[in-house]
Amino acid sequence: MTASVKAGTTRAEFAERLLKGSVRKSYEPIVDIDWDAPLDPDKFYLPPRVVSLYGTELWESMTRAEQIELSRQELVNTLSAGIWFENILNQSLLRKMMHADPTAATTHYELTELGDETRHMVMFGKAIAKVGAKPVRPRLYQRIIINALPFAFRGSVLWVAALVGEEIFDSLQRQMMDDDELQPMVQRLMRIHVTEEARHIQFARDGLRKRTPQMSRAKRIWVGNLNGLGGPFFRHLFTNTVQYRRVGLDGKEARRMARRSPHRQQVQIAGFAPLASFLDEVGLMGPIARRMWRRSGFLPTGTIGTAGRVEDTDQDGPSDDDFYSGPATVDGRQVQVMLAGHLDPIDGRYHWRGTVLEPLPEGPGNPVSITIGERTASAKFTERSQQGGYSIAGVGTPPFPR
Repeated sequence: MTASVKAGTTRAEFAERLLKGSVRKSYEPIVDIDWDAPLDPDKFYLPPRVVSLYGTELWESMTRAEQIELSRQELVNTLSAGIWFENILNQSLLRKMMHADPTAATTHYELTELGDETRHMVMFGKAIAKVGAKPVRPRLYQRIIINALPFAFRGSVLWVAALVGEEIFDSLQRQMMDDDELQPMVQRLMRIHVTEEARHIQFARDGLRKRTPQMSRAKRIWVGNLNGLGGPFFRHLFTNTVQYRRVGLDGKEARRMARRSPHRQQVQIAGFAPLASFLDEVGLMGPIARRMWRRSGFLPTGTIGTAGRVEDTDQDGPSDDDFYSGPATVDGRQVQVMLAGHLDPIDGRYHWRGTVLEPLPEGPGNPVSITIGERTASAKFTERSQQGGYSIAGVGTPPFPR
């Protein structure tokens, strides 16, 4: 999903890189989204396949208009939760900075992240207003808990909480932001959010990678199992009865069907996979947490691979990148290719590269058109490989599905 941290990079150096990336690629949602553009009445607010009831008998019994309305309410539910979580994160960062060096690059990036999150809250609020719905507000006891959490989110717990709160949404958004059935306004919102959150996620991951080796055994057990609370939280969030009642459904019955849906579980597993892989990598997926995530429907039965996929334990895991290996058309010629890509947290753009595995009779030209299925993208040949193929690289939407 994201670029890996270079070995030997200090925390300050990494923060400085992210600061420069923020300068090069940041958004102002007030002007970067056309809030006056009309909504398409025949388009979804979330892709159908990620709506919680998709694949159930209840979903099949609904009209398309009812399905679109459910997607609208589920989007509003998700954006509302995003506002409350980013409120918690901002409070936690501010409390942390009260005890930090104000001249440090890490503090400067935390301030930058705080600014990003504040703009995201504005963006989410305007999106809820744009779609004409009411935000899903937490109850009084939930607001009390929300206001208390920043006192508990300190040290490694803060970075784990940031990843739990951000990376599942990030993973799901990356899978669905290019869906043709999605409202253009929602596509734009997701693109902005994914680009800026990529840097936040890398900052939190870097913090944990540098902290975990120095953790005591007791603290590692504590942090490694505490994150399991995210499973029941997201299970409740994604099947909140409010969103069902607002479209005229029996809330409890709809929630029961969503939670038992095999398709829904696969969506949740896919969304949690990158974070599960990372927590496993740094030794912070404890047995209690693993059980809680699995019971909540976010982990499958099996071994977590390095990319968050279920793999046989005797296989080498793939990298964190999206990956494609198979046939493609390069400037009209059928060839075999291997391609991989990731969203770069520094410049906020999707970078992909790979190899054309066989020679081209007339040699490569630049730029070159690559088609896989119905997807076409432009790339450049970078070098001739010693095995007779060609290395290629592109920036932007890749020709393979992500």
